[in-house]
Amino acid sequence: MRSLRTIAFITSLFAGPVLFAQAPAPDWRFAHPGVTLVGGFRLKAMLDSPLVNTLIAQATAKDPSTGAMIGMMRGALGGVSEVHFSVRDMGKGKNPDVLALVTGVLDEAAAVAMTQGKTSVRRIDANTLLLGEGESLEDAVARLSKPAVALQSRALDHSKALANNDLWIAGSLPALPMTIPLLDSLRGLALGISAQSDLRIEIALETASPKIAEDLVSSARRSQVQQPGLGAALQTEVDGATAHFRFVMEGDQVIQAVQQAIANGDKSPLAGLLGQSPALSEPTASSKPKRDTVIVYGLEGGPREFKTTGKP
Repeated sequence: MRSLRTIAFITSLFAGPVLFAQAPAPDWRFAHPGVTLVGGFRLKAMLDSPLVNTLIAQATAKDPSTGAMIGMMRGALGGVSEVHFSVRDMGKGKNPDVLALVTGVLDEAAAVAMTQGKTSVRRIDANTLLLGEGESLEDAVARLSKPAVALQSRALDHSKALANNDLWIAGSLPALPMTIPLLDSLRGLALGISAQSDLRIEIALETASPKIAEDLVSSARRSQVQQPGLGAALQTEVDGATAHFRFVMEGDQVIQAVQQAIANGDKSPLAGLLGQSPALSEPTASSKPKRDTVIVYGLEGGPREFKTTGKP
């Protein structure tokens, strides 16, 4: 989706290495008044992480071309300190509205060159760029020129306990033009990941019912039995309709787990631990209802439903 790509190409906009002391608190005036989801990424902290650098070195040891590519990325991203983003849900079938505030020593020419589609860039000061689309971006620029006001947002409230993580998101996922059972069952989430000398992951999933939360935790606990090495690092808890997960693993164990996963051809050594609740899993082929219509997204005027003929 076009607006979600805003976050994806942020990291390609900047050049010019610089050392930062401690990044100032983000200026959340840029965020949407009706923000749905907020997040932050301490890019420099991740690039400087001993654990991340060890994993990168091992992953590229046998592939010089990949190592060279990562070196180029480091040079381009050396001036970026942090990225904070605000996402506003625009309704089912519509792209969410995304704003991103990027701090660091930034290259204006690179930012302008990478502007795609309706996405635009506004320089706020020497160390800050704001990315967004159309009127939403202009409104955000205007908010940054005015005194701060209290944003009545659960997402921002939940973010306060997560801000010290290297990567974090908090709030509710926007309605996407697709159907994923787990996403449809989520009412809110808070995620924090830190990867410095060790790996720490904390997740709180607010679901539609206590049963779904129980199913998620039960699935994770079954995976703990099947993968005792990784399972020992996971703590789980249910609080009403919210499932809590906390994963803490020392750096050397993370490296060993990743090496083993690569050797075994696993896509993710940690994915199995959270598993998937039976209540959230995709229906089987035999249980899926037969559809005689299809919905096409991305059309002018919004999504449209068409009747199928049943013929090849």
